[in-house]
Amino acid sequence: MSPLTLYTVGHSNHTSESLIALLDLHSVRMLVDVRSTPHSQFNPQFNQGAIKLAVELHGLEYKYAGEFLGGRPKDPALFKTTEQPLNSEPWTYPDVDYEAVMRSELYQRGITRLLQLAAGTRLAIMCSEGNPLDCHRHHLIARSLVDPLVKVTEEAVTVNHINRDGSLTTVKADDFNSQLSLF
Repeated sequence: MSPLTLYTVGHSNHTSESLIALLDLHSVRMLVDVRSTPHSQFNPQFNQGAIKLAVELHGLEYKYAGEFLGGRPKDPALFKTTEQPLNSEPWTYPDVDYEAVMRSELYQRGITRLLQLAAGTRLAIMCSEGNPLDCHRHHLIARSLVDPLVKVTEEAVTVNHINRDGSLTTVKADDFNSQLSLF
């Protein structure tokens, strides 16, 4: 069985035309928006209605999956509290527990549907961060598809990040295990 391939892209501060050109460069036919909140204060061309219209006018499909695959889930049980010192006083802040998200029924449904779509068309998931290493599309979605320590599917999946210049970076399992030490 050949692996499924999916792409990721960050809209960053692109124009909608330059983002679509990146999708065209890699023959992407469907854009799956995985932002928890599909709006952008600084780049209104990526508000959900605007990007959906631009993508569809270009002949591509647009799907929204942020409620399933977004980086900021609504379920408070999917957050952890981390204590950190600030001015010698401990403080806490919520942080998403990506491994708990990966195990959640909602996320599992979203991944199953994403893989079904990827089997039928060439697709890219989109979030806002330009650098995938700063985004849940790498640390949550790509990891859950390629890292054998947390992989949520038996399917062979290749994940390629589309970089700002149009080049690709293929995600490897080692990308997530590089901090493990033998000592």
